[in-house]
Amino acid sequence: AFSAEWFICEYLHVWYHGFMDRSDRKGADASALLLRTSGLRATPARLAVLALMEKIKRPLSAQELIEKMAKSADPATVYRMVRDLSARGIIRQVDLRHNHAHYERADTRDHHHLICMLCGRMQDITGCGVESMYKNILQAADWCGEVRQHALEFYGICKSCPRAVTTT
Repeated sequence: AFSAEWFICEYLHVWYHGFMDRSDRKGADASALLLRTSGLRATPARLAVLALMEKIKRPLSAQELIEKMAKSADPATVYRMVRDLSARGIIRQVDLRHNHAHYERADTRDHHHLICMLCGRMQDITGCGVESMYKNILQAADWCGEVRQHALEFYGICKSCPRAVTTT
């Protein structure tokens, strides 16, 4: 007799390997290793979430993940995965001022986002230079012994949006 859990895992395994093409398999192996070294099982659903985030290359909300994973994972499973992946530093939360969290892979190079406040267009920005500010930050906040991470998002209006909007 097969359990429901076994059946679901087999279904997700078949779905995941059908979803991935050969060029993505190397990334899947790296993701599986990342999950295992973080203390998580490399389930097909977790691997699919990480592959999806890698493929789309922009922060995704939990709702977007639920919609894209609808055939393979229920909403509660997606929320649990996001919680677990975030808690272990595999994905990071990004605040895009949409009144809900967005997530992206944390193993990408250090970058920030430039976001149009009108249309939502987004671009990754690298080389923020904030690491060079760490020494000054630590001197100003003498209670802190180490800066481990930072978050920085830029908001503006892109050239193709109307400039009539003024903000303070």
